[in-house]
Amino acid sequence: MSTGTDLTRWNRAGLRRFRYVDGNAVTFLELLRAELAERFPNWQEVTNLPVTETESERQERMLEQYHASRRDWAWEIARVLARSSSVLTEHLDAYANEGFLGTATQWDTVRRLVEMIDYHPAPPASASTRLVIEAKEVGALPKGFAAKHTPADGSPPVVFETLEELKLDPALNGLRPAEYNKNQEILSGDLLLLQGEVGDLKTGEPLVLEDEKSGLLYAHLIVGTRIVEGNTEVRVTPQLSGAFRKGYTLIHAKPAEGLAAIAPAATGVELRRDLHLVEEPEGLLDDMVIYIGDGAKELYRRVLSVTGKRLFLDTNVGPLRLDTARVGYPVTITVSTLKEGTTGVNGPEISVLQTAGDWSRLANRLVAHETVEGRKEKPLTFYTVTSATYHPADGGHSLHGYTVLTVSGNKNNPLDDPHTLLVPPVGDGPWQADTYLEKQGGHLPPSIVTAKPKKTTAGDLAVVVMEDQAAWARLASVSVDLEGEEATLTAEDGWDDRGGDDYYLTETKVYAHFKEELRTVAWQENREPVTGSRIPLASVPSALEKGRVLMVERTDDATAAFFTTVAKIEGTTLVLARDLPAGFTWGNTLIAGNVLLFGHGEGKGEKVLGSGDATRANQSFVFAETGVSFVADPTQPAGVRAAIDLSVAGRVWEQVGSFASSGPTDHHYTVRMTEAGQLLIAFGDGVRGRRLPTGVNNVRLTFRSGTGLGGNLPAGSAFKPSRPHRLVEKVRQPLDATGGNDREGVESLRENAPATLLTLERAVSLDDFGWLAMSQSSVWQARAFSRPTGLGRNDKVEVVVVPAGGGALGTLAVTLTAFLVAHAVPEVEVTVLPYESRTFALEVLLTVDAAAYKPDVVTAAVKIALQDAFSLKKRKLGQSLFLSEVYQVVEGVTGVEHSVAVIDGDRTLRRVAAADREVLTLGQLVVTVEGEAAAGPSPGEAAEAGPAAPKQRLVGRRGVGVIQGVGARYGELLRGAGIRSVNDLRGIDPVDLTVDISLVRLWEFKTKAEIVVGLAADRTRLSPLLSRTVHDLAEGSTAELVQLTGEAPAAVDGLKAKLRLLQIALDEEVFATVTLRELLSELD
Repeated sequence: MSTGTDLTRWNRAGLRRFRYVDGNAVTFLELLRAELAERFPNWQEVTNLPVTETESERQERMLEQYHASRRDWAWEIARVLARSSSVLTEHLDAYANEGFLGTATQWDTVRRLVEMIDYHPAPPASASTRLVIEAKEVGALPKGFAAKHTPADGSPPVVFETLEELKLDPALNGLRPAEYNKNQEILSGDLLLLQGEVGDLKTGEPLVLEDEKSGLLYAHLIVGTRIVEGNTEVRVTPQLSGAFRKGYTLIHAKPAEGLAAIAPAATGVELRRDLHLVEEPEGLLDDMVIYIGDGAKELYRRVLSVTGKRLFLDTNVGPLRLDTARVGYPVTITVSTLKEGTTGVNGPEISVLQTAGDWSRLANRLVAHETVEGRKEKPLTFYTVTSATYHPADGGHSLHGYTVLTVSGNKNNPLDDPHTLLVPPVGDGPWQADTYLEKQGGHLPPSIVTAKPKKTTAGDLAVVVMEDQAAWARLASVSVDLEGEEATLTAEDGWDDRGGDDYYLTETKVYAHFKEELRTVAWQENREPVTGSRIPLASVPSALEKGRVLMVERTDDATAAFFTTVAKIEGTTLVLARDLPAGFTWGNTLIAGNVLLFGHGEGKGEKVLGSGDATRANQSFVFAETGVSFVADPTQPAGVRAAIDLSVAGRVWEQVGSFASSGPTDHHYTVRMTEAGQLLIAFGDGVRGRRLPTGVNNVRLTFRSGTGLGGNLPAGSAFKPSRPHRLVEKVRQPLDATGGNDREGVESLRENAPATLLTLERAVSLDDFGWLAMSQSSVWQARAFSRPTGLGRNDKVEVVVVPAGGGALGTLAVTLTAFLVAHAVPEVEVTVLPYESRTFALEVLLTVDAAAYKPDVVTAAVKIALQDAFSLKKRKLGQSLFLSEVYQVVEGVTGVEHSVAVIDGDRTLRRVAAADREVLTLGQLVVTVEGEAAAGPSPGEAAEAGPAAPKQRLVGRRGVGVIQGVGARYGELLRGAGIRSVNDLRGIDPVDLTVDISLVRLWEFKTKAEIVVGLAADRTRLSPLLSRTVHDLAEGSTAELVQLTGEAPAAVDGLKAKLRLLQIALDEEVFATVTLRELLSELD
């Protein structure tokens, strides 16, 4: 063994090879020289040596001796012999290492070594996935239908073929739950949010809500509108009743016509204390007395209030003919008493009054009397003029020019010496009383008469509106009277209303012929969760049968797709074989029923493998094709078999893992991989497996070509049929294509082969399950865990798997479960679970000798080394990350003199623990050379073009935890949102950031981050202070700092004020330790 000590500091106990040879051409020549000097003492060229020499001098002499040119044939022969010996011994050293499994590097050498324990390298595996077919018509799609994906980078298309036959049906292209597009949210409150910007919605006009499911109608009046983020918010009255759901509600708006209501108008009615007029009574004020007459009845009432056309009176009106009633001001006349009132037995009180002028028209008329006190305490009193005798002014009567009034009234209200009376006006009053639509049973009659419409027809909606009350209906008919310029509107099922007052004609409009049908925002989004395995459908296609494979997807999350089968059909309810996970709703659930298993590979035509010879045992052939597909098969030792169909003289033979269980007559063959990636196909010896029968070119096969990691396509990759097919419209990929892997490599052979001595292709212990799973060609890593049996009797084993290439398990979960169950002891329940991917962010600051190495080359090498060392293939399940591992990789790169690494933006973090099911891999990587620009993001990540970023401070690379107030809780939330460093925090937009932290708090953190990284100071002038902490400088003596820097006291005090401001921005512990150098050092 070599005694050389020139080992790297990281590999002192980790050599990957033995050194069987101690020497090289230089040392071999020295050995020859010493031997020649002993045999030829007179040969001065080999005997002339210094008497004494140090080891370094000896080394220099040996090198000079080897490289120097000598014109001596014997010496040159010796030098050639030394060189040849060095070449031969290095060859022997390499071959000696190839004889040991731990040091062998050549695949074929390792294959031969592991075959000594009957282990055969796992062949490559072809990816598979379930693709969804959109069918054009009903028909059977045969096995071998090909679809291809053309990569965007211009590489050759990747072809997948169906591995099974399926009857397609267009009815199964996309099944949705019943009422999937009907939002079940109940409309409530007084706001409607309508889709889009709706113009011309007028306040006071009605909206009619129609339930499409039940036909229920309900009218609301518009109170106000506004545009909100491109939609229209409408405030309505009354509040929404809760009887309507968004998904079924059709909103009728913008009536084309507002018709005047005409009939049936009420005539004689019993009125209470309010009276409606046809027009507003101009000049009429509160507390005035009015006269009401309908031709048959006279009334006097005091007006308590006037609101528009409505009068509120002091007492009930009583019976009144509204069609003839007029309202006016009464006339006030001055009277004097001629004779005090007298009362007969049980009779009225009679008074005799006189008044100037001719008032003979008052005979048999009603008059009223009011006093000042009466206005405040009691209503008006009424009297009847039984006679009114006028004595002409030119007559001889003593009361000439006066009218004598005989007035009778109630004895309880005697007319005591009145000075004035209120009497009817001459003629009709100026204001006409308004009538209203007559009701039947408290509701409008089925038919009402309106002004003649221009557009309203049968089937239209109509709404009768007065102020804030409404009645609505769908019209059964519209009968137009052309001569009368009116129309009769007849409701289908009568007029619906919500109660309220009468509909006075002059205040009532009949809105009809609504022009637009509107919807609320998100009316087609049914967000009701779907749980369990039962999904009601609107109808069940006949092809939806028990056992059919389905693809269940979420329209809002492509990653949630999974496949299952039909457990049963109950009426129109589909029952799945497994429950839906959380997140599925009626609206986002999509079920595809034309689902086929596709495998990576393209079918090829038949080829002749060779000719059988019955005299030869274990005859074998090399099939000189690379890239032959391998498909899942749990009966094979590696879980896959070659996708070939081999026949001998027309008879199909069966592929087996080995001949161990084959008999003399079994038509079996085995498949092994060669170093060139071709297939070695072997047959039996007549004892273990049948020999090949003799024949010429009688061994033939067909195969599929396509294998390896290149087939592991992510979900959503664009597929299209390789050739048009009459049954297929298009093909899509909801799930990742998984299971593709390259042939087992040297490192895997070293690890897996010895384990077979323990498993013997059977899984008994937990470790056996893990090793057995890793022997499957489509698996990179696996770990097995025991789980509680609960109330069951069977043992339960969970196997966590990292599939080749990473990603989801996809169809591998089913095939691997079948493989493990086939090799496990009986009565063990095996569950295959996917690994959990978890990434960490890494920031590395390098120190590079720019005079000796190019910093950008070193940076690229560091990034490549880190990405390789912390890739999914290199990291193990449950393997924690240590900061020392990062330094081991970084400082092992040539050209790196020194480095500083920060994990997840936390300078204090030394270890990141991984859970059992987790694989920690490198995520965001930023590598910076001190004094150079940052080299992030990692290769492969697109960098957006834009203006040059401002120079960043070194302190900005610290984690968000250094900001005062962030703490552990907020720090975890920020890191979860990708905000890891102070620089990240400085650059956030709190309004757009989706994180469970209040907006005020986010603005606070952002402001503090800006304070920390934005300290303005001249680093050059402050160089004597750079190594001191901010705390020491803020609390230090001004005089001392002036002396150190030479700055003016005012400038030093200004610096100290800035540093004290940092005290409110930085965590207390950080404020006490961070240096001015870190605050002011720029990364470029």
